[in-house]
Amino acid sequence: MLNKLLVIIISIIISGCFSSSTSKVVIVDKSSTKHNITDTKKINKTNKIVSSQDNAKTKSWSLPVDAKILRTFSKKQQHLGLTFDTKPEQKVRAIRDGIVAYSGDIMKSYGKMIIIKHPYGFYSSYTQNKTLIVFDGDKIKKGQIIATTGKKPFYFEMKKFKEPINPIKYLK
Repeated sequence: MLNKLLVIIISIIISGCFSSSTSKVVIVDKSSTKHNITDTKKINKTNKIVSSQDNAKTKSWSLPVDAKILRTFSKKQQHLGLTFDTKPEQKVRAIRDGIVAYSGDIMKSYGKMIIIKHPYGFYSSYTQNKTLIVFDGDKIKKGQIIATTGKKPFYFEMKKFKEPINPIKYLK
């Protein structure tokens, strides 16, 4: 009797694995522990990002270049990143630890470009570079020099999975 009951229970469990019915899978992203970040970041009159409080949760990100921001993120204007007023040969640094997903110049309008994959589905793109110092598959540390800027203003984007996000919410 106990064996028959056990066989029935196992059969029910296994049959659920081979069911033809489809159900939605819901993924809950709990990687974003950055609450009220927009309240802790402000842009001063020279368009540099200024931290209004020393929050340990925001310390894992840093600016890619030391320059004034010419143009900020705007979905309405189709400007999905930050444009910086850089001079040629400025150092470009990784904003956070990660792995280089792409390093090259296949998209000519972006110049030489680096894309870094970070933990929790974040990606950062560094474009309009003159020299690339890192290559596909390289492990990168926050603050590591990855490129030098070119003649055009440096352009930077961030994404969470495939969705463009406002970098100012994360950078310090």
